[in-house]
Amino acid sequence: MPKEFTINDIAREAGVSKATVSRVLNGSASVKPETKERILNIMKEQNFSPSAAARNLSGRQSDTIGVIVPEVDNPFFGDILRGITEIADKSNYMMICCNSDDSAEKDKKALLMLKGHRVRGLIYTPAVDYTTKEQQISINKLLKDLNVPIVIMDRQTDSMEEYDGVFFDDEKAMCEAAKALIHAGHTKIGLLNATMDRVLARGRYRGYEKAMREAGLPMNRKYIFEGDYRMTTAYNFSKKLLAMENRPTAVLTCNNRTSLGFLKALYERGERLSKDIACIGLDRIEAFDIINNNFSYIERDGNQMGRHAMNLLSDRVAYPQMPLKQIILTPVLKIHDL
Repeated sequence: MPKEFTINDIAREAGVSKATVSRVLNGSASVKPETKERILNIMKEQNFSPSAAARNLSGRQSDTIGVIVPEVDNPFFGDILRGITEIADKSNYMMICCNSDDSAEKDKKALLMLKGHRVRGLIYTPAVDYTTKEQQISINKLLKDLNVPIVIMDRQTDSMEEYDGVFFDDEKAMCEAAKALIHAGHTKIGLLNATMDRVLARGRYRGYEKAMREAGLPMNRKYIFEGDYRMTTAYNFSKKLLAMENRPTAVLTCNNRTSLGFLKALYERGERLSKDIACIGLDRIEAFDIINNNFSYIERDGNQMGRHAMNLLSDRVAYPQMPLKQIILTPVLKIHDL
């Protein structure tokens, strides 16, 4: 990894003292205009971002890592952040956490902010897939400009394969869940998923499709709903699905919020899980353990994912030349009545 450009380097190239560069950074009027312009041009050429922390005035490295997640209020990502902090605390790292709200624009703002703070490394779940060439060039430039080790987490995109990563095998998980429903005697199985422009949605759909194909069962497109992973969207889809004539006898829901939307629509109809329709959801919902509603789900251990991501980042910081490493975690089925 290239050496980080520091205030000392700027002073040397500009032929001035470090104190003069510091005065420019602090907006002091005591620097000659031509000297100030020379220093600012060097900063621009080197993509130098003034740090919010005083340590960078001496060129010392940060003890802070950046983390960007798309849904900070989602319990799954809450578990991930807990896992990251468990390992980060042991290594005396502080953490700056940014929430992108699944927005590419917020993703970019977060990356620019973390560059300004000169973080030591980044754990990053992309807000979107960045599928177009223009998007890929833009986001990868921002990532490279950070000039730090990066671990991609949860969402694997084709444009970021050069980085270490930790992911779940969503395709296998959804395939095994569909097979469990088929084994229980269900042949009409619905799917509440996101649109196919999302890498997670494509993987989950492939798993469902594979199980149906291997069982020799037809796939009814009316039973497949594609939107996003928000509860409100799933709720509206579920109302349509449950009101169908010849409706599915079982449903796969593709994340915790989708499961909540489905169950809200189901309970509003006065129907009960398992008795009236079977369901396997992706992600544990902790409250269901308390009320004992026998919800079947695919368990993804977010805490484990966070710990793996932080350990991987620490290894990359310590050993920059180590081979690329990607960890694939296998989710576990927790089945009740189907």
